Amino acid sequence: MMLNLTEGNHPIVLNTSLHVVPENTRKIFYWIILTISVTTLIGNVLAIWSIVKRKCKFLQKTCIVCLALADIFSSVLFATNNLETLSQPLIIWSLGEFMCYFIPMGQVLGTTASSVALLVIALDRYQNVIYALSKRWNPQPLTCIGVAVVLWLVCAVLSYPMYIYFQYEPINILYIGPSSFEQEPVLEPAHMCVAVIKSRLTVYYVTMAFLIFLPIVLIFFWFYYKIAALIWKHRKPLSLRFHKFQKGAEPEDSSSTKTTELSSTLDKTLKSAIKKGKNVQVERKIRTFKIVLVLMITFTCCRLPYWSYYVVKVVGKVRGDIAWNLHFAFLALNMLNCTLNPLLYTFLNQTIRALKMLNDFMCKICCCCFSNAEFEDFEKDNPFLRETHDPKKPHVVAEHPKSTKNSKVKFDVAHLQPYCIEDGGSTLPKY
Repeated sequence: MMLNLTEGNHPIVLNTSLHVVPENTRKIFYWIILTISVTTLIGNVLAIWSIVKRKCKFLQKTCIVCLALADIFSSVLFATNNLETLSQPLIIWSLGEFMCYFIPMGQVLGTTASSVALLVIALDRYQNVIYALSKRWNPQPLTCIGVAVVLWLVCAVLSYPMYIYFQYEPINILYIGPSSFEQEPVLEPAHMCVAVIKSRLTVYYVTMAFLIFLPIVLIFFWFYYKIAALIWKHRKPLSLRFHKFQKGAEPEDSSSTKTTELSSTLDKTLKSAIKKGKNVQVERKIRTFKIVLVLMITFTCCRLPYWSYYVVKVVGKVRGDIAWNLHFAFLALNMLNCTLNPLLYTFLNQTIRALKMLNDFMCKICCCCFSNAEFEDFEKDNPFLRETHDPKKPHVVAEHPKSTKNSKVKFDVAHLQPYCIEDGGSTLPKY
């Protein structure tokens, strides 16, 4: 559109100043964010459908549904905002005035609600593990729904300042081509969604980071630390510890041979019983301990970098191509947590089985590539070798048994047989 340079009171911005996102960054992260968003949407919808059909505590259902809704809400808004940015070469806003106000608030609301839901799930597991022998913690359905509504309202209030901090500003984009001296400049009307007063945005993000998100992370870690410490402390079965205690309490002098024989028989029986149940119990507890560590590491690695980088970005001055690359990389990592939550909190058993099958498949491929089966087949059919009583030392005979001229020639393939571990000891146990 051809406009006069003096038309209207809107600011004029050069097109080169709005062309700030590198082309490769736009193409790569557009497909990464789109893939994560679609996967998140499908996974969380399946999580809601699955948890509603299961027979479990109503508190657990409420937490999983709230977590899935928060992840869907935040991932859709993050994807809408950033895919709109990555789909065009200039940093302009084309989603309308209302979305300019609503999307920044919705992103904070979804992330806060998701973090609070994860914290409540950690609290529920802490109550079930630490106080397992006391009365089971199972709030009433009305209590669960009421607390969930209150927490969502609190998150909405905390995120409301983002609704008023951003402004929908009209601008005129001045396009200057290579032959700008021969052509009349072109002005095109557009809009931007910007924070006019950056100091207020800086104070808000710093306050949210240190007063809301940091306490959530610390409490989340404390709950799972206590759970992990208790599981690791009691990873060995009680029968084994009781057996060790009895062995230490045995008297020094035996008064009867019959008592000694009976004690020996009971000791063997107890050892065989312990050997059967010990490995299963220990493996289960160690597996649970590893799962707790995975939950802690996933939450920290996915959520913390994005918020830390955003605080640094609003406090300091981060510019250049690397700033945009870091921004979209940490954003994709933050959205990836929404994709992993259904796998870690709703479909954990299926996830472990899938990982075990994948691990077994990779082990089989590796063992097939470095197998010694061909050497074994060759050794069986080799006319130069004849097995003796010791299979590790094959007896060598000449090609013509009657002749003894070349009887000293040996054919040894032991050094060619590679070392191969069938399982490798790293497969995930069934959950």
